[in-house]
Amino acid sequence: MDIKKNSHRSIGDNGENIAVRYLESKNFTIIKRNYQIQWWEMDIIARDGDFLIFIEVKYRKDESHGHPLDTFTPMKRKAMKRTVLHYIMKNKIDPEKIRIDFIGIMPKSDISEGHRVWHIRGVEL
Repeated sequence: MDIKKNSHRSIGDNGENIAVRYLESKNFTIIKRNYQIQWWEMDIIARDGDFLIFIEVKYRKDESHGHPLDTFTPMKRKAMKRTVLHYIMKNKIDPEKIRIDFIGIMPKSDISEGHRVWHIRGVEL
């Protein structure tokens, strides 16, 4: 793996770690991270009450490449849909008991430490 790819993976892992801490603080139970099928990946699969939640996470260190929520494109949604369908069919999950969420994360822009987290619940694919 080249250095640039390693750097992006490290940044992505950092964002996912922040998202996991955020979700756990909201009483979500993390089931799986980085679920992969072929070329598609779901960052986090979690449980929130009776629902299984599939979560895409996007971390941006700043807005020079756009806001993290801007990355939730139709192409990304299509890839997520394939991954979710594969998971629920493989594991015999009731489609009425799932939800798709998106989490965007950026460092706070002022001098305080921490991150801003945008949690969009129940997105449509």
